[in-house]
Amino acid sequence: MKKTISTLFLISTFAFSQAQGYEIKVNIKGIKDSVCYLLRYKWDTPYIIDTAKVKKGTMVFTGKTPLEKGLYAILRQNKGFIYFDLPITENQKFAISTDTSDMYKKMVVTGSPTNEDFKEFVTVMSSRYKEAYDYEKNIKERKDPDSTKLIREKKTKIFEEVKKYQKDYLEKKPKSYISTLIRLQNDVEIPPAPKASNGRKDSIWEFNYYVQHYWDGIPLNDESTLNTNKLFYSKLKTYYEKTLVQAPDSLIKYSDWLVSQTGTNKEMFKYIVYYLTYTSESSKIMGHDAVFVHFINKYYRTGKAYWMDENQTKKIIERGDILEPLLLGKKAPEMDMIDTTGAKTIKALGMDTITNSERLTTVFTNNYSTLQKLFVPLHKVKADYTIVVFWDVDCGHCQKEIPLLKELYDKMKKEGKSVEVYSVYTHFETDKWKKFIREHKLNWINIYNGVHLVDLKTKFDIYSTPVIYLLDKDKTIKAKRISVDQIEGIIDNLSKTVPIKK
Repeated sequence: MKKTISTLFLISTFAFSQAQGYEIKVNIKGIKDSVCYLLRYKWDTPYIIDTAKVKKGTMVFTGKTPLEKGLYAILRQNKGFIYFDLPITENQKFAISTDTSDMYKKMVVTGSPTNEDFKEFVTVMSSRYKEAYDYEKNIKERKDPDSTKLIREKKTKIFEEVKKYQKDYLEKKPKSYISTLIRLQNDVEIPPAPKASNGRKDSIWEFNYYVQHYWDGIPLNDESTLNTNKLFYSKLKTYYEKTLVQAPDSLIKYSDWLVSQTGTNKEMFKYIVYYLTYTSESSKIMGHDAVFVHFINKYYRTGKAYWMDENQTKKIIERGDILEPLLLGKKAPEMDMIDTTGAKTIKALGMDTITNSERLTTVFTNNYSTLQKLFVPLHKVKADYTIVVFWDVDCGHCQKEIPLLKELYDKMKKEGKSVEVYSVYTHFETDKWKKFIREHKLNWINIYNGVHLVDLKTKFDIYSTPVIYLLDKDKTIKAKRISVDQIEGIIDNLSKTVPIKK
């Protein structure tokens, strides 16, 4: 009985000791006394998390708090050379000894089956790739006339052998950390596709299979998957930006599924949500702001983005408030603007020079009936397509784009297309504005924010010029932030389903 209690006590004490921290002893034969660093790979960036003195090739990294699980490395003092990588999982007390002449081949691991496996794996991989390199070099030096064919055949053979080795490992240890590393680096194997109704291979089935099995075997609820020297980052980037159909509905559907797979792991949740938010916000693809707004509403308004402080959260929510009414498919906000004839009245009332909001309110209220007659509302424009352009006389890019838009406008009008331009001057120097209109014969709707009713920055997200929106006859936003040379093509595509009037 005493022996049993003693044994249990020792086991529980050892387990408690393991949970309390880490101790990694490393000996590298052939290095000078100095310091070395324990490097952790996280997302797409390496971080130094511990330092150890080196004496006679030996160093010890130790700490009271367990390390995050993941892939680490031993880094030389000058930070320009990594001795070797090492995975750290549950067992965080072990020893590694090796030699600078061949780090992995001469490595001896004590107390870490994971690192023992990793050593063997890296040794096999590096030897096969070295074999391919040496063979290619030898063939090129011989200048064999069939060198390209020989090199290709050799590489194909080695690749097949490497693939088999990895497949065998996955079958033998499917849940090991090294298996995760293998899966992160390899593509999905697609089985033979059934034939479509036309008798050909069903490419849609292949695509759906690829998307549905992209993350097979990769634990998305484990932070060790995150800490893999860009492997996870690269796989996620390929998935989101190149694999999925780049339509907002599809991106939202699969992104929400991906986030749901993080379970209760806060680090994985944080990095995936951050990546998806940033990528959708910075995307150059029109319509992706709908994905960005979705993430804001689902994760930031609800307080789930725990890593954001109050000020950061407020700013991103405000950004969502600006973008949501401007998403594709939404009806454009109304604008009550003043045209060139009304500008005379505005100037006579002194509204163009008022800087005090209280004074502006007084003048506006006292003259409301007069001002109301001057308004040129956006929603009253009669056309199958309305091109809304925000521009400034002094903007160099506008000075090039506006004349191009005039050429396009005249061309489409000549063709009998029901198109109108609602041209918004974003400043208040009316004399300069009118001069530009006359010189370039801008025979469309020329208006400006004379009564200061519309905050263009928040209502139409205007922080630079020119900005072009394309609206349909119901003033629904069909395209935005497009260039002049895109307009006609977009209208033609839209007109294939909705005929324009002639």
